[in-house]
Amino acid sequence: MTDLPLPAIKVDDLGKRYHITARPGSGGLYDTIGRVLGRHRSEHEAAETLWALRGVSFEVTPGQVVGVLGRNGSGKTTLMKILARVTAPTEGRATVRGQVGALLQVGIGFHPELSGRDNIMLSGAILGNSRRQIEALQDQIVEFSEIGRFLDTPVKFYSSGMFMRLAFSVSAHLTRDVMLIDEVLAVGDAAFRKKCEDRIRALVVEGRTVMLVSHDVESILQVCDSAMVIHQGSLVFMGSPYEASDFYEREILELPPERRKSAG
Repeated sequence: MTDLPLPAIKVDDLGKRYHITARPGSGGLYDTIGRVLGRHRSEHEAAETLWALRGVSFEVTPGQVVGVLGRNGSGKTTLMKILARVTAPTEGRATVRGQVGALLQVGIGFHPELSGRDNIMLSGAILGNSRRQIEALQDQIVEFSEIGRFLDTPVKFYSSGMFMRLAFSVSAHLTRDVMLIDEVLAVGDAAFRKKCEDRIRALVVEGRTVMLVSHDVESILQVCDSAMVIHQGSLVFMGSPYEASDFYEREILELPPERRKSAG
């Protein structure tokens, strides 16, 4: 009998397929333009499909920070959306245990007409926190996000950097189990990115699990316990941050040795 903890994230043979052209007679833009131009698609013409992910399997142990590397369009964001339950897989299964906080797009989950203060309450409630829990942490959230002067300003007037700081702070203080972060830290300046990296380390000490998508290899090296490389919808490597970043730069980016950050 083993006492090993259940995985915080478990992905089995995951796949996601998208239809990228409309089927004949679907009433889509293609058909409308075709009718105007007097062109018609044949009835047997099949819709074109794209597998954004196919055959992806891995596990993440509770309390780990796992980095995700890959080129634009490789399937990283699709993976994060499935884990966050924003979209459903076409095949396979993804299990995330516990409360999940996802930063997949700057400002996502915020109501533009509400103030920063109101959005803290709204986002915290969406994450499953009581009003008392949110109020107990509100001062810490505001201090970390550095938006104190604009706390009662509607967030539609915030810059992308202010959006990101507040969204990260809310999720980092109010998510109890698993945090999914997709590239949003790239919006902030270097000083705030360092602050976020320090906060991620603190989350791990508290037993939380983090998955971090980033093009910044240095961030992966600084905060992650392990890392994976996604390429053309497939998981092509998983190992230590240094091994993964070296594989990514050598095999995917095809950088010469002198330009690889992981070499040092």
